[in-house]
Amino acid sequence: MAEQADSLRRWVHAKADDVTSEVLAGRLKGPHVLAITSGKGGVGKSNLALNLALALQVRGVATAVLDADLGLANINIILGQEPDYTVFDVMQGERHLADVVLPGPHGLMIIPGASGLAAAAAANLDQVATLLAEFQSLEAQVEWLVVDTGAGIAPSVLAFVAAADEALIVTTPEPTALADAYGLIRAVDETASPVRLHLVVNRTADAPRGQRTGERLAGLVAKSLQRSVAVAGVVMEDAAVARAVMRQEPFYLGAPKSAARADVDRLADYLLDRVPAPRRGGIASFVRRVLASVPRARGDADSDGRLPKQEPTHPMANSQGSPEAPGMPGMSGMPGMKEGPR
Repeated sequence: MAEQADSLRRWVHAKADDVTSEVLAGRLKGPHVLAITSGKGGVGKSNLALNLALALQVRGVATAVLDADLGLANINIILGQEPDYTVFDVMQGERHLADVVLPGPHGLMIIPGASGLAAAAAANLDQVATLLAEFQSLEAQVEWLVVDTGAGIAPSVLAFVAAADEALIVTTPEPTALADAYGLIRAVDETASPVRLHLVVNRTADAPRGQRTGERLAGLVAKSLQRSVAVAGVVMEDAAVARAVMRQEPFYLGAPKSAARADVDRLADYLLDRVPAPRRGGIASFVRRVLASVPRARGDADSDGRLPKQEPTHPMANSQGSPEAPGMPGMSGMPGMKEGPR
């Protein structure tokens, strides 16, 4: 079994290297792959991923959502769907990807069960080749693939983020969320991935202050890590969002006049207007890169192939135990994070 796993790892890495060479030669573009992630759970990541994907879809941009949270399949819950098949069934050769895809509102495509990609560590070459071929078929159908990852800095999360063209890091104005967002950015930076990073401050009570908070975090990243993080915008705290979640419907459709929908519309326009063309080879290349990374994280998986939730281990994960920085409790480990003028 160990020899088979090593053979699979070498094969997938070789395929990833081939794709990288083609990308550098400028021969591959493909659809955009956007990973939506967060340093901690409970910041509204999955809800934002679904509604942002809908905003792209209603603009006439063919979009699919890949539920890549290996612990919790939140996208299906938000929509009130129960999938019959997952990506794992595709890898086993029992179903085609078209059989797995669930129809979402306005023609949005929902792909459940990306935990099947973690199980690829124990697959044979034929199964991996099948999976890659099926995802290759998605290339001609979508322009944007939105990937809802898990939260935190587990290897499985970093594999999806590092493999994407763009990553939207979701945080809230809370000190713990900001600290964990910084820790996630630092962990992504250590992968040496060329993924472009964007930040959105969710559930803010004051839009200008939320924007300034995002800019301060981006400034800290630039100073400490020498890495650019663009502030994509903010999403206001809105009671309509909670009501829509209880009804198991996207707030983008259930609350068309809400402040949250207006903010998501601005985020969609930001993606379409400000994000450059993809240069990493599209969806199949994204899956190759994930598979090249996931086998190294196999030790984190349970016996059923699902990866357990991991808490961030960076020094700022517990803000309660640190002295307060001026205007930003618990952020003394993050120099320069001072609250701007009200």
